[in-house]
Amino acid sequence: MKNVINFLIFSFVLSSLLPAQTPQYYNYNTTNNGNTFPFGTSQGRMIQCLILPGDFNHPGTAGSGNITKLYCMVAANFGPFTYSQLSILLGQTTLTTMAAGVFYTGDRDTVYKRAAISLSGTQSNWLSFTFDHPFLYDSTKSLIIQIEQFGAPGAAGYILGNTYLTGRRRTYSTIPPFAVQGQDAYVYNVGVDIGPVTGAGSPSITQVPNKYFLEQNYPNPFNPSTNIKFGVPQKSFVKLRVFDILGREVSVLVNKMMNAGSYSVDWNASTYHSGVFFYRLETQGCVETKRMILLK
Repeated sequence: MKNVINFLIFSFVLSSLLPAQTPQYYNYNTTNNGNTFPFGTSQGRMIQCLILPGDFNHPGTAGSGNITKLYCMVAANFGPFTYSQLSILLGQTTLTTMAAGVFYTGDRDTVYKRAAISLSGTQSNWLSFTFDHPFLYDSTKSLIIQIEQFGAPGAAGYILGNTYLTGRRRTYSTIPPFAVQGQDAYVYNVGVDIGPVTGAGSPSITQVPNKYFLEQNYPNPFNPSTNIKFGVPQKSFVKLRVFDILGREVSVLVNKMMNAGSYSVDWNASTYHSGVFFYRLETQGCVETKRMILLK
């Protein structure tokens, strides 16, 4: 019995020392009301939130860099619920309030996309999403966070934490196909992890290429991550997507306007089974596809 008691005491002490999953930077601590959009409806919803410069102010003010992870504060226990077509898109703008009655339509990058995913959360804890590729963040500009899902089996009984501010900071939708249902001054309690402006998703320190190119991924075969390099000789709208052997899109690595330069993007395929995949670069001046092999 003494050994059992000692073990329980040791386990309690050990668990108390384990850090809770917390974002590197997050916005306002909040005890205000939450909201069910976009995860709290079985019919699917979409929201856009505007995060102003300096809003990521805990435990200090975030600087520029590559956002690799997004966190949302859970305001009530929920799940597990399986959502279809869950996507997270990020964009940057000089706006400080959302335009009245419309969604933001400027450039956005699809940093996370799942055809189906099971989510659950615990009250007053962070729900986290690790991006498929980093998003280059300029801390002097506002950040657009768009989260959408197309449906879940049964009504989800939870809400996300948020805080109330002045001005239009959130636009929310009707069920798919999404149309504006309303706007308000709510901003979700969200956080981010920000890495240095090097590596995946950012320009390499090389001269501007004289033509479009798409290199063979490395390593290949790979497990679970691989790197893809490409170049654009002039400012272009770039799409870099991954498809399975049946031609179904499984991941969007890049979907935005990019300056001339050489780029490097990582693809993490930890959630996929072994097999052949194809990645395709699409720009105004180039469409090229290459083959890669995931071998687990």
